Amino acid sequence: MRDFYEFDEDRYQQRSSIKAYIAIALIFALLGAAIAYAISSNILGTDPGKMAGKDNDPGAVTEETDEKESIILGFADDLLIDENNPIVDIAEKVEGAVVGITSTKEIMVQDFFFNIQRRRTAEGYGSGIIISDQGHILTNHHVIENARELYVVLSGGETVEAKVIGTDPKSDIAVIKIEHDDLTVAKIGDSDKVRKGEFAVTIGNPLSGHELAGTVNFGIISATDRVIQVDNRTLEVLQTDAAINHGNSGGALVNMKGEVIGMNTAKLAGESVEGLGFSIPSNVFMPIARELIEKGTVEREGQPWIGIINPADITQSLSEEFGYPVGILVREVYPGGPAENAGIKPGDVIVAYDGKKVKTLQELKAAIAENKVGQVVEIELVRGETEIVFKLKLGDISVIDS
Repeated sequence: MRDFYEFDEDRYQQRSSIKAYIAIALIFALLGAAIAYAISSNILGTDPGKMAGKDNDPGAVTEETDEKESIILGFADDLLIDENNPIVDIAEKVEGAVVGITSTKEIMVQDFFFNIQRRRTAEGYGSGIIISDQGHILTNHHVIENARELYVVLSGGETVEAKVIGTDPKSDIAVIKIEHDDLTVAKIGDSDKVRKGEFAVTIGNPLSGHELAGTVNFGIISATDRVIQVDNRTLEVLQTDAAINHGNSGGALVNMKGEVIGMNTAKLAGESVEGLGFSIPSNVFMPIARELIEKGTVEREGQPWIGIINPADITQSLSEEFGYPVGILVREVYPGGPAENAGIKPGDVIVAYDGKKVKTLQELKAAIAENKVGQVVEIELVRGETEIVFKLKLGDISVIDS
C-alpha cells in the first residue's frame, strides 16, 4: 500500500501534461481577448482609460474644476456674540480681521529756496478688512492710490508686503492681497437690513502710523440712505456717529452680531461738526470686490446722469415754510453737463421726470436708472413762479471721474 504522501512519478507526469495543455489554452485565450479589446478600442475610438464608467465618476476632480473654483468671501459661520457684553466680544472676534495699511508714493514738493519742485517719498496710512482666507483685503481706492509699495500690518503687529488686485476709483473701492496662512476673515452682513438707530462699532487704525491700531469706537447708525459727494465721486453711504478719524478709511463698521455692514470711508470735519462719519454699505462693496478679484477692474455700461450736484429734497414742511414747491432743489449744475446744456440752473426745483412726478432725490434717481445714456427725456421744473419743461439728453456719469 502506498503511503498517502508517497510521490508517484507516473501520475505526476500525466497531471503535468494535462496542466500544460490547460495553461497553453488559457494563454492563447487571454492573448485573443487582449487583441480583440485593442482592435475594438481603435475601431470605436474609445479611450481604454475611460472604460468601466471611469469618465462618469462624480468624485473625480479635474484641473479645470480646480481653476474655476470661486473664492469664498467672508467668514461663513456665526460669530456667536455674547449679548450681555457684545462690544467686548466684537472687539475680540473682529479686531483680527481689520488691518493697517501703509503706502509709499512719490509726491512733488516745492523747494522755495531754489524755486523748483523736488520729488519726495511720502507715506500714507489707512485700514483694511480681510475678506478671504487667501489674503484678499478690502480697502478704499484713495488709501492705495498711486502707491509704489504697499504693506499690511496685521493685528498682532506683523508686517506683510501686499500687492494690488484691482481698484475702482468711481466707487472708491479697492482690493489688495497678501500671502499669509493664518488670517482672521471678517463675517460680512446684509447692509439692506440695517436700520436707523441701531448700535454700531467702528474698528480701524486712526491717525498716522499704526500706534493706535485696532481702535474700537461705539455709536449708532444715524442714517441708512445718505448720498454724499467726495472728490467728485457720488457715494451712497451709511451714516454713523461712531468715531471715524484720519487713518480709519478702509476700516470696518460692525453691527451687534459682529458682522461687517460697512467700510469706513469719509467724515465731515470742522469745529462745528461732530459725529458725522460715512461708510460704504456691504451690499455695495461686496459685488465690486468680487469683480475686482475676478477681473481686476469693474466693467460698467454707461450710467445715465442729468448733471446736477448736491441736490436737496424739498419736503412738505420746507415747502410750507419757504414757499418752494415739493421736489428736488438744484443747488449746482456740472459745467458742460446735461443739465447746464439743457438750460437748467441752480435754484430750479425739479417736480417731474419724463412725465412722472418726483418728490425726492431717491425717486428721481430711480426714474433716471430706467433710462440709458444718450436718451432724451423731459425735465419739468419750477423756476420762481414759472413751470418750465426742458428736453435733456442723458449723459454718462463717468465723466466726473475723468
